[in-house]
Amino acid sequence: MLKIIILSFVAIFPFAPLTSHAGSLSTVKVSFKTLSCDGTKGLASVDADRIVKIQSIKCDPGSAVNEVYQVLVSGEPGSGLTYRVFETTEKEAERLQREVDAYQHSKERSLERSDRLIIEHDEHRGGTYGNQPGNKYGK
Repeated sequence: MLKIIILSFVAIFPFAPLTSHAGSLSTVKVSFKTLSCDGTKGLASVDADRIVKIQSIKCDPGSAVNEVYQVLVSGEPGSGLTYRVFETTEKEAERLQREVDAYQHSKERSLERSDRLIIEHDEHRGGTYGNQPGNKYGK
């Protein structure tokens, strides 16, 4: 049955990729409580790498809540969405930011300890450089 569904998908969408781009995958999801201006509560989980911005907004006068924090998450490639927007409390936004900071710090430490070679091109420095020992542009 599964083979029939996959073959049907390929027949209908022959040029659609069946795998996602590795660069678009995140290894860590962060979960947080949501709260909208009308008082509706919920939960959300997003890829830590896709959080673009956290900002406060004032709710309309007479709303159940005076202020919420928007969590802007970049849209999935090909979805047509620029951002997905979630609303939360100040306390939850601060906790979420600490989780994302810890994740980013962990990624940096992992890269520093690895044997991977990171090559960048910087036109201002006049060429390509990496993190190899002895490279005049490396760290």
